[in-house]
Amino acid sequence: MAISSIRSAKFQHCRFILARFILTASVDAFISPCITPQSRFNALRASSRVTAISPRLNSYPPIPTDLIECFSPKEWEQRCSLAVAYRIAYLHSWHENIFNHITLKVEGSENYSDGPYFLLNDFGIGFDEITACNLLKVNLDGMVLDTIKPIPAERRDINSGEGRVFKPGYVLHSAIHAVRHDVYAVWHGHDLDASAVSQTKFGILPLSQEATYVLNKGLSYHPFEGSANDLSEQPRLVANLGPTNQMLLLEDHGPIVACPTLEEAFAGMYFLTRACKYQIKSLSAAGGDLSKIHLPDDTTMNEMVKRMEMFDEAPLACKEDNVKSSDQTSENGSPAEVMHDTPGLMFAYARRTAEKTFGLASIYR
Repeated sequence: MAISSIRSAKFQHCRFILARFILTASVDAFISPCITPQSRFNALRASSRVTAISPRLNSYPPIPTDLIECFSPKEWEQRCSLAVAYRIAYLHSWHENIFNHITLKVEGSENYSDGPYFLLNDFGIGFDEITACNLLKVNLDGMVLDTIKPIPAERRDINSGEGRVFKPGYVLHSAIHAVRHDVYAVWHGHDLDASAVSQTKFGILPLSQEATYVLNKGLSYHPFEGSANDLSEQPRLVANLGPTNQMLLLEDHGPIVACPTLEEAFAGMYFLTRACKYQIKSLSAAGGDLSKIHLPDDTTMNEMVKRMEMFDEAPLACKEDNVKSSDQTSENGSPAEVMHDTPGLMFAYARRTAEKTFGLASIYR
């Protein structure tokens, strides 16, 4: 068969799958199974066991001597971590050309009268061009703040940017940073599968381990209102995110992950996008017929919750550097478990990949 015929046949098959999905998917019947497990996850998450999390695994090159007067050592470290996060997002295709944002609250900035401040990308610079120096520091009003001293001219290059703040990115991220004081990292992207799932009425279904992780971290939804460039949308957005949820699916748009650390935000985005990929593929394999998909019953859901609560547990005999024990005890008086720092390990591996791909000098400058 000619290549053109094969392509035509595949195109017709895709059209058939899409049409069958539209005709056979019984949305209303599956909205309740999607929402009910979420409330169960939230209830159990609130009573989780006392655990000991290992220290952060990721450390960064010291601040260069010619930048010592431009940034504090802590801000430099945050800039390095965020710069490599953008490179990681690029490698995962969690961006759309020059759009999308990852922000990181500047540590200690919540104590300032116009704080907190956060770091974000200069609009017009690609994710693969982000460096520690060309990130912007802005306040909640979207004003770009100066560095302690100007960055040396010899460090400015084609990727230095013009200090542009993209309004939709500012509206989304500043809303969360202003209200959720537990959140340091906010990660937003337009992954194709996650954005496609955001267009469905049933949202993310509990079909995989990855989806269970997402639900366990708290998932909520925000109705589409158009481009996120209207400040009046901010109260509704943070209300829908809620006081504890870490995942927000913007309907007809894409995901936001809001976490206490950048490593946790990366892990959240990784598992969320992965869950959506599985869901899209399984629905395609089933011809869009949800009755042919393995949706867990209540008994299975309870077991999924129980096992996800143990997601980071390490064998008690484990002596690796990335785990530690604790003298703390859980609510029932038993010793707290030894825990892996799974988000830290995931981010460290993704960071190594980005550093090998782009080179250290390309990122930490």
